[in-house]
Amino acid sequence: MLDSHERQRFLNAMGIDVYVLRAASAVDAPHDEAQAGTAATALVVACARDAAPAREHLRAVLPRALGLAPEAIAWIEPDASGTLPEPPAAAAYLALGADMPRALGAQLSTERQMAALIAAADAPSVSLRDGLARRALWQALKPLARRLQNHGSNPARD
Repeated sequence: MLDSHERQRFLNAMGIDVYVLRAASAVDAPHDEAQAGTAATALVVACARDAAPAREHLRAVLPRALGLAPEAIAWIEPDASGTLPEPPAAAAYLALGADMPRALGAQLSTERQMAALIAAADAPSVSLRDGLARRALWQALKPLARRLQNHGSNPARD
C-alpha cells in the first residue's frame, strides 16, 4: 500500500492532476476593511468592458475556482482607445478577449513577463457560452491555479 505522498508522486509522474475540494471557510470567509487593504494582488485579469453580464458572472466565480480571496484579484479594463492602465505586480495575469494579450503585454516590462505566468482566453461572453467554451477556459485557468497554489498567492515569491 502506498502512502499519500508516494501516491501523489506517482500521479504527478504520470501527468495526472489531482484536484481537492477547497474548504468553504478559506475562500468564503468575510474580510474586514483593514484586511482587504493589505491583501496582495495574486492575479490580474484584463478584460474588455463590453462583456458586462458574463464578466460579472466570471468575477463572481473566478476567486472560488482558483481558491483566492476576491481581493487578491485585480480587474483592469482598457480605455476607449484600447489601452490598459499599468497593471499591479502579480504572480499571474489573465487576458480575456482577442485584443487583451497584446494590450497587456504592452504594459508589462520584460522582467515582469518573464517572472509571471500569463494566460489568455476568449472574452467572458464567448467563454461562458457552452460546455466546450467553458472547457477551453478551464484549460487556460489550470496553469494559473497551479502557479497560485504553488506560490501561495504571493507575488513576492516569484
